[in-house]
Amino acid sequence: MYAFPLKTAKENSAVAPSFCKAKYFAFYDGENLNIKRNENTCGRSVMQWLLENNVKKLIIKDIGRNPYKLAQKNNFEFYYAGDNRVETIEILNKIKTSTLEKLSEQKLQEIIENHNGTHHSHEHKHLHNHNNSNKNKNSFVFV
Repeated sequence: MYAFPLKTAKENSAVAPSFCKAKYFAFYDGENLNIKRNENTCGRSVMQWLLENNVKKLIIKDIGRNPYKLAQKNNFEFYYAGDNRVETIEILNKIKTSTLEKLSEQKLQEIIENHNGTHHSHEHKHLHNHNNSNKNKNSFVFV
């Protein structure tokens, strides 16, 4: 079973750039596409939910270290959705034509490092929440 994060619940939705913040995930078994709402708020709980849904192939743009480690421990295969906007239909076509880019360990490590750099080191102990309440605030520091 393949899974990938989506921005909306529509069948032609774009792939969500953030793994753990995606509100929806597409599940594709090679024939049927199902879109499910993601109620989880951190990467590890998302990964556990994917495991419960028999996912073994994950299509991503971004992932943090903790969900990656859990996926790796459970023998997930990782595929790259790409840098640009990619819609569900494009992902399904790539699966059907076997043209989806399988991620090398090196590329995965680059994605994880990039994730940590852009998310202020997501190696946290859940001391902050993920609800984006500070999303529109400026983050200036005056010294």
